[in-house]
Amino acid sequence: MIGRVISVKNQKTANVLVERVAVNKLYGKTYKRSKKYLIDDSIGVKMGDMVEIINCKPVSKGKTMKIVKVLGRNLAEIMEEKLKASAEAAIAEVLPAGRQVMPEKLEEEVASEEKPKIKKEKEKNGSA
Repeated sequence: MIGRVISVKNQKTANVLVERVAVNKLYGKTYKRSKKYLIDDSIGVKMGDMVEIINCKPVSKGKTMKIVKVLGRNLAEIMEEKLKASAEAAIAEVLPAGRQVMPEKLEEEVASEEKPKIKKEKEKNGSA
C-alpha cells in the first residue's frame, strides 16, 4: 500500500494515512475512503513523505506494518519539481548555452521580436 506520513511524534513510529477510492455497488457513485495506520519506522521518514508499506509480524499492540521505501515528499511538491525540471530542459533547448534569462524577461523578448516581424509582413503585403 502507498500512503502519506501525517505524524512522526513517536520514536520509531509513523502515523500513515492511506486513501482509496470506493464505488457504491447500487448507484455507482465514487467516494474516498481513508484509514490511518501506525507503522514501524526504521528508516526515519519525515512528515509529508509518500511511503510504501507492507504487513509484517506484530511489533507492538498497534503496529503490524513496516515501511519498505520512501517514494518522495508530498505529491504536490513532487509534481512541481518535475514541471520545473521539464521547463528548464525546454528553456535550455531554446536559449543558447550560457545565457540565463528569467521567464518574465523571456516573455518581453518574445513580444518585442514578434512586433517587427508583423510590421515587415504588413509592409510587404501593402506594397504588393
